[in-house]
Amino acid sequence: MAIEGFVERCRLPVPAPFAFAFLADPSTAPVIDPAVREYRPDHLPMAVGTRNLIRFRMWGIPVRVVSVVREWEEGHRMVMENVKPRRPVTVTATHTFEPDGDACSYTWAMAFEGHGILGRLLGPRVARFMHANAKAQQVRVRAAVEQRWREGGQTLADG
Repeated sequence: MAIEGFVERCRLPVPAPFAFAFLADPSTAPVIDPAVREYRPDHLPMAVGTRNLIRFRMWGIPVRVVSVVREWEEGHRMVMENVKPRRPVTVTATHTFEPDGDACSYTWAMAFEGHGILGRLLGPRVARFMHANAKAQQVRVRAAVEQRWREGGQTLADG
């Protein structure tokens, strides 16, 4: 049962391939989201089928999930979905980067699917938590990617 979802967009002052590589670098996860304690893919560079162990805090509660990369279009789009646990809520996150001159438009969309009674009760709350988190992350992503660009820093996805 689909619960709800959201779409957040922002303009990043860097080229789309650089922004994509920045977000694809697991080391940036705690920089853009202080709730993240660990983000560990089973291999780099990430690609379709990569499994990611993610540990974070939601409402102060430690959470551990495993997501799988479902789609990977280098420099343009990545889609991840949690596979463990799948219940009570399955979450699909889509990150898209569209060129906009020397900059890019970054879109983060999330869809939530509830399973059973607990999913129907918890799902909307998880969606609201993640949406508020996404809004705050957009601000941090913009600042962090711009700083990395100014510093001429390389991301792990660059090789």
